[in-house]
Amino acid sequence: MPSYKLSYFKGKGRGELARLMFAAAGKEYEDDRLAGETWLAFKPKTPYGQIPVLTVDGTMINQSGAIHRYLARDLGLYGKNNMENTRCDIILETNNDVIQDMIKYFFEKDEKKKAEALKNLKENTIPKFLKYITTVLEGNGNKYLVGSDLTVADIAVFDILDRFISDATFSGFLNDYSAVQSLVDRVKTVSNIKKYLESRPTDF
Repeated sequence: MPSYKLSYFKGKGRGELARLMFAAAGKEYEDDRLAGETWLAFKPKTPYGQIPVLTVDGTMINQSGAIHRYLARDLGLYGKNNMENTRCDIILETNNDVIQDMIKYFFEKDEKKKAEALKNLKENTIPKFLKYITTVLEGNGNKYLVGSDLTVADIAVFDILDRFISDATFSGFLNDYSAVQSLVDRVKTVSNIKKYLESRPTDF
C-alpha cells in the first residue's frame, strides 16, 4: 500500500479537491499543511517552487491537475474506461475556467476591479457553469456526472460550488438549478465525505 503526503497551505485553494478525494476513498494520508517558515523551508525542495505537492512513496508529484488525475486513477474515482476518464477530464478543465474567474474576484485588491469580477461571476461565469453541469447531469441520468458511480468529476464540482455556498455574497445562486443542488447534496452526504466536512475547521 503506497504512503501519501499532500503538502499545501492551510486553506482550501488548490489542495482541497485532493483532500476530498482521499476522504471519499477512505484513504489515509499525511495532510501536511504549510504556513510561514514551514512553507519557506519546504519551497526549495519542491519540483517547481509551488504547491500543492503530492508525495507518493517518496516521489513528488507537482501541478494540481496531475495530482487530481493521479489520485483519481489510484483511488478508483476516474470512471471505468477511456471515455469516462475523458469525461472526467472535461469537467476538471471546465472547473479550471471557473477557478480563473474566481481568482480574479477573491484575490483582487482594487475595489472597482473586484466589483467587475463579481459582476462577471454572477452574470456570466456561474450561470454558464450551472447550465452546463445541468445538461451533463440530465444526459447521464441526473445522478452522477460520469458513469454510474461517484467520480472526481462530481467531487470537483462540489468543491467549486462549496466555495460559493459558504460565501453569503452568492446566496441563492443554486435556486434555479435543482439538479445541481441535488448533486451537491449527494456528494456531501457520502459517508466519508460527510465525516471529513464535519471535522473541517469552520474558518477553513
